[in-house]
Amino acid sequence: MTTLSPKETTSDLSHLAFCALVALHFAREDAVASSPYAENLFLIRWLAQAQKQKRFPKSVAVDIEWLLEKGRKQGPAGKLKQHLEYLWQSCNGDVIVNNPEFIRE
Repeated sequence: MTTLSPKETTSDLSHLAFCALVALHFAREDAVASSPYAENLFLIRWLAQAQKQKRFPKSVAVDIEWLLEKGRKQGPAGKLKQHLEYLWQSCNGDVIVNNPEFIRE
């Protein structure tokens, strides 16, 4: 088993978040995700499909599972879009203030 460096894992996580956010952007343009409820449902389905098809490396499997669980249990209050934005920004060094709301529970 090959262990990935933290840099590689961060890159994988950044890629996952970026892809999810781009997919959500296109879903909004197509009026598929036009409300917080619809956004949450779209992201849950997108993440579930990504997990099923193994689109991303194993290094982010636990993150996909965590996001799915959060979205399924909390609905729109789970703030999947905001979590993905935070992940993308933090993986790319763009976070100015560490927001404790987005720390895994």
